[in-house]
Amino acid sequence: MPLLQTKTNIVLLTDCLGDITGGAEKQIFEVAKRLPKDRYNVFIASMEAQGETSKSLIESIDCQLHIFRVIRIYGLSGFIQGLRLCSFLRKNAVHTLMTYHFGSDIWGTFWGHIAGVPLIISNRRDMGFWRNQSHVMAYRLINGWVNTIVTVTSSIKQMVLKTEQVPADKVKIIYNGVDLVQKPADAQKKKAELGFKPQDTVLMHVANLRPVKGHTYLMEAFAKASRHCADIKLVLIGKDELDGQLQNLAEGLGVKDKVLFLGQRTDVGELLAASDICVLPSLSEGMSNAILEYMAAGKPVIATNVGGNPELIQNGSNGLLVDKENSEQLLDALLDLIGNKEKCRIMGQNGLLRVKTEFAMEAMMAHYEKLFNPDLKILHLVSSGGLFGAERVILNITSQNRDTDFWVGALNNQHNPHLEIIQEAQKLGLKTAIFDSRIQADFKTVYSIKKFLKDNNIHILHTHNYKSDIMGFLATRFTRVKWVATNHVWHSTDKKLRFYEAIDAFVLKFAATVFTVSREIKDDLLRKGFQENKIHVIHNGIAVSQFGDASARKNLRYSWNVSEQDALLAIVGRLAPEKGHEILFKTLKKVIQEHPSVKCLVVGDGPLKSKLEAMVLDF
Repeated sequence: MPLLQTKTNIVLLTDCLGDITGGAEKQIFEVAKRLPKDRYNVFIASMEAQGETSKSLIESIDCQLHIFRVIRIYGLSGFIQGLRLCSFLRKNAVHTLMTYHFGSDIWGTFWGHIAGVPLIISNRRDMGFWRNQSHVMAYRLINGWVNTIVTVTSSIKQMVLKTEQVPADKVKIIYNGVDLVQKPADAQKKKAELGFKPQDTVLMHVANLRPVKGHTYLMEAFAKASRHCADIKLVLIGKDELDGQLQNLAEGLGVKDKVLFLGQRTDVGELLAASDICVLPSLSEGMSNAILEYMAAGKPVIATNVGGNPELIQNGSNGLLVDKENSEQLLDALLDLIGNKEKCRIMGQNGLLRVKTEFAMEAMMAHYEKLFNPDLKILHLVSSGGLFGAERVILNITSQNRDTDFWVGALNNQHNPHLEIIQEAQKLGLKTAIFDSRIQADFKTVYSIKKFLKDNNIHILHTHNYKSDIMGFLATRFTRVKWVATNHVWHSTDKKLRFYEAIDAFVLKFAATVFTVSREIKDDLLRKGFQENKIHVIHNGIAVSQFGDASARKNLRYSWNVSEQDALLAIVGRLAPEKGHEILFKTLKKVIQEHPSVKCLVVGDGPLKSKLEAMVLDF
């Protein structure tokens, strides 16, 4: 998650942005169009310049189109364009990169990782009928740099888990969404426009004419059905990629005059009004936009039992499922519905209801926005000397904000162990992490912190003093974890501390943001050469509710043997030179000599405890 940034910069990268009327391209266009532009800057990027989607169309939805022409992702063009992409991602401070299709999944993820993009999302939108072992191995190699893999059906998720061997919680299902028809076109009018009679039963299949879409099996089943039912027509909508083979097949089967080839259309939603039954006999599918559009139009659907189709079609409820490559089952399904208007009406209503409740575009966008804005996971890390000011600040931050996923972490310095903050955090029900450290610069500790960040998908590491700053700096190098730090104060009470704090001042310049608890500390950092826009003052806060019980005063004073007439001074703080206890005690000795009723309450612990106790004995 970006810190102190008003908008999230997001790139949607695809192999080729061609026809946006269907498939992944349609979903890219819809996601880009619907992301709120007051919160997102959206860039659509394509690895090819070919296609019908114009720059002006992308700009009309308040997005930018960028072309990275890659001939081969492993070749010279892939390397040169990869450097361009890397520069583009860094220059625009891109926070989220989402890739579609194999080329952009592999090439985009690699260069996105090199550019340090914090959130990389990869898509799997089909059952991988085109894959071979090389594709699978490439995915396995690259998946370690991917935060989330989106699949559009449960069946695709299972395929990814089996072949790519990724953890189940890394794969998220987001069903495609579809726009609901606000005002359906007039069915009879549309039939007439297509040259059909009112009594004709119109079958419609929307998909580019390709072998995987099963047009041949539908044509065979339709030819047989037409012998039983004279008044049936078949409409095929989609780009012809078979060079007229289906037209020749229709002529050979004797149904040329009953089949209408409309080619690629942009008014599919209106054309569906003319249909009575919609068909999708694909050999392989991911999440079919065509079926969703059929359902949104309130039409019964006949589809093959492949991919995500059975997740959309409940057999017998909103449609019928048949085996792939089986024209006889297709024929039986057609004959079951042709002429049975009431059955078709009920199935159409059931499909429309499912779309409204489960597959509306708004539901899809809600899932994507959640994906683009995951719950923040933050590790607070401190090298603690006890339960003092910085530790209290960490506990206040983490215990008072339950909307963020926090861990409280501490370095377990074996030469001076202090894990009081961990014990207190556990009492508050907070998640904790302990990192053993044998020496001041323990690289095993750095490795264990880095591993924790990766294993727990931490977004932000927040460090709180010089040793945790140095460890945090080293642990977040070459990762997508954002490192921020709070400078509670530099004491500089001796040469050793001044040396450590000099190193800390150098290291902190690499942090994404440095918070200071006072303006004075900020001014000190500015004098040391820090950029002003990198430093933000946030004053400490306390839970004031713990001070509201006035009735406790009398009992407490009694337990300390302090009467109501006595004047009670109090000092709360670590018993360390920088807190000024010695000065107070020298002054207090003189005060007590003149005012014996004065008492002093000292709250805290630290290295000066023995010395201060000796001073008290001399009063």
